[in-house]
Amino acid sequence: MRLFIIGTWCLLSFASKAQQRDSALQAYCNTLSAHHLYDGNIAMAEMGKKVFAYAGGYANYATQQPNTSQSRFNLASISKIFTSTAILQLKEQRKLKLEDEVIKYLPTFPFKGITIRHLLTHTSGLPNLELYEEVVKQYPDTVISNAAVLPLLQQWKHGLYFPPGDQFRYCNTNYTLLALIVEKITGTSFPLYLRQHIFLPAGMKDTYVAVYGSKTDTLCVKQQVKPTYYDSLYCPSEQVKRYRFSEYNNQASIGPSNVITTVDDMIRFDNAFFSGKLLSLKTVEEALTPLKLNNGKEYTEQMDTMEGEGSGQYGLGWEIFHQPNFGRGVGHGGFKFGLATFYYHNMDRNQMIVAYTNGNNQFGKNVTSCFQMLNHLPAQQLDLRKSAVRAYAKALIEKGPDHAACMLHLYMADTTHFYFNNREMNFLGYDFLYQCSAPGHQQWSLETFKLNTFLDPHNFNTYDSYGEALLECGYKADAIQMYKRSLELNPTSEDGIKAMKKLGLM
Repeated sequence: MRLFIIGTWCLLSFASKAQQRDSALQAYCNTLSAHHLYDGNIAMAEMGKKVFAYAGGYANYATQQPNTSQSRFNLASISKIFTSTAILQLKEQRKLKLEDEVIKYLPTFPFKGITIRHLLTHTSGLPNLELYEEVVKQYPDTVISNAAVLPLLQQWKHGLYFPPGDQFRYCNTNYTLLALIVEKITGTSFPLYLRQHIFLPAGMKDTYVAVYGSKTDTLCVKQQVKPTYYDSLYCPSEQVKRYRFSEYNNQASIGPSNVITTVDDMIRFDNAFFSGKLLSLKTVEEALTPLKLNNGKEYTEQMDTMEGEGSGQYGLGWEIFHQPNFGRGVGHGGFKFGLATFYYHNMDRNQMIVAYTNGNNQFGKNVTSCFQMLNHLPAQQLDLRKSAVRAYAKALIEKGPDHAACMLHLYMADTTHFYFNNREMNFLGYDFLYQCSAPGHQQWSLETFKLNTFLDPHNFNTYDSYGEALLECGYKADAIQMYKRSLELNPTSEDGIKAMKKLGLM
């Protein structure tokens, strides 16, 4: 009887802690919704079972379509995990070896000595998106597909950035090539291979690879951004001039990106992968082993997305996390302009979190807070304040520089409702200078940069930026004075030195 009472008490205590955790998560997400602080979806699982999920904001601002649990997101670079899994499946079937050279499977590949392992670990030395710059300049409306990569590599005149295996350099080209290798070995399309050998076995019924030109999926969210610091409305990122190269011209690549899925399907993948359903557990561990460079040292970097103490490494398509308070975790982050994604599996606690956002967010803080609450720790404090810089931009456009400067002083004094960031002020100046075509945009830029030199007088970059704007607007003598001041504060400033040399003063 006593053992029964103790066991019942333990179960009640566990249930109480779980309820407290769920209440904390719900309160946090209610705040996100009330203040419209997160467009997107978040889900968490423990021991393979979903314990909490949130969907908020808009899948499409233009139509006011809300995000729901059924919303499908482009995983961006999380897609690389699926490409890696496909390659490792073929390795288990002895259809390839990781030490095989790429040229064995793709005979027109122009670089000897690069292996499949080099592609998986981003140690090939190949060019990234800069590979496509020249063809896009020549044909601005072109959309790059996987079929273009080998011909363009043959035309690449700059060679490798380093001997294969010497360095880690993140490169999407690696994973485009891996997708081509899967197709060459299997004789089937890469989207079909993933569907038959990964998505369906894992029970991922709402997941597919987006192929450019295929039918529009109404449940797939839109990548959306506020184009500048003076804009208040979101628009599709591919329509914004500064993002056109990455989000329009380079939207079609499969292998590095373009797996479309839901949070629930990612939980299904997580369960299938770590239970050995897709790969043997031995191969799973191989995928999660940190890469070693040619010098024998393990590559180590900062953690992706997760905030706090810890370090990051890279395996075979997987990011590896080491956190003092949480142990070992693995996963991957993804980013496109107007979209961010993150998937994390904690090996020591058998927990996972997946998060997608396509609009307003404090992504790293949001993801970290949810994981902390999952482990009965308090969330990081949400910043509910508005940007003083955005408010200043609105005032400047509507009522001119004197009114805007006056209002900025008031915004900066009201720290309860506004925050001020000098880097945002600098970005705003450049937005007015280069992204705006309205009458008076150059004067708005000069006013913004000028004010920032007074607000941040010890930062060389504020003078450098003001100098650039002055020069662009035809005030050469004043520009020279600002560049001189910038170089007084930082004599090694590359932009300042370059500008002065261009002006014939160095």
